Amino acid sequence: MRICKWLIWITAPIVIIMIATSLLTSHTYMRISEGRYATHENIDYDYTHVSRKLIDFLNYRHDDLTFGAHEGDEGPIMSEGEILHMEDVRDVYTLLRIVAGVSLVVLLSASVFLYRKNKRMFYEAYRDIFYLPVFFGAFVGGWFLIDFNRAFDVFHRIFFEEGTWTFGGEGEETLITLVPQSFWFVSGLLIIAFLILVIAILMFLNHRFMKPRIPKEGGTT
Repeated sequence: MRICKWLIWITAPIVIIMIATSLLTSHTYMRISEGRYATHENIDYDYTHVSRKLIDFLNYRHDDLTFGAHEGDEGPIMSEGEILHMEDVRDVYTLLRIVAGVSLVVLLSASVFLYRKNKRMFYEAYRDIFYLPVFFGAFVGGWFLIDFNRAFDVFHRIFFEEGTWTFGGEGEETLITLVPQSFWFVSGLLIIAFLILVIAILMFLNHRFMKPRIPKEGGTT
């Protein structure tokens, strides 16, 4: 049954991180972000229109990336390189969602199994669930604060082919102005904060409601 504890510790952060990522790939988050970054001063297109089109693309509501700068305009506003990169981004996003879906099934299965078989071990699993998230948050968060540019570069090298995610030339400024590196820096920190917050809530609920249910030492249920 110890493997169930490890499965909970591993899969819970994955599920929570993907929930946070889904919240950040939403129209609401893009509206909140509007005008908060220096590059937004250089935007000469309809921010709401372009951001909505990109978010809808990531969330499988359409497959057309050849839209224009404003509603009804002929496109594309993005360069061929940016379009190809966004297609790669959705592929990676899809893969991560599948991983998160599988992780959710494993998390729920392991939790139900432990709860039925050994409530003490179930309590201990969620009591100690903070180890991996705290390490992840400290390591990644510290890396972000110390050298975000390097972290950003490494992330892209892991998930994307070399040369498919570097923009900045003439006609390749749509994504850079819309979601600059500072946008991803803030988003990354929000994901880490969300992870730590949800883990803290789970630990509180576990202590508040599960601990009283634990049988005395020597109990079998």
